[in-house]
Amino acid sequence: MTDRKPIGYACPRCTVGRCLPQKTTFAEMHHGQLLVIPNMKVYICDVCKLAEFEQETMEALWHELYGDQSAEDTQSVTQQKSSSHYGE
Repeated sequence: MTDRKPIGYACPRCTVGRCLPQKTTFAEMHHGQLLVIPNMKVYICDVCKLAEFEQETMEALWHELYGDQSAEDTQSVTQQKSSSHYGE
């Protein structure tokens, strides 16, 4: 018997699927310019296709983009990305 941790986690949106780790390209508008970061780790639900980037990565990105500005001063890049066609 092994003590394996389950891969991914239960989807917080549909509660049926599992959010599994994958790599994708992060794209976001930043001050009128398209910011593209390839090969970012994302968890995508195998049922509803909800996509969530890792919180630590998004916080580091926020710090690089906005420094010490608060979330109220600028639009959050940590919002969840979701699409019914994501990953298909």
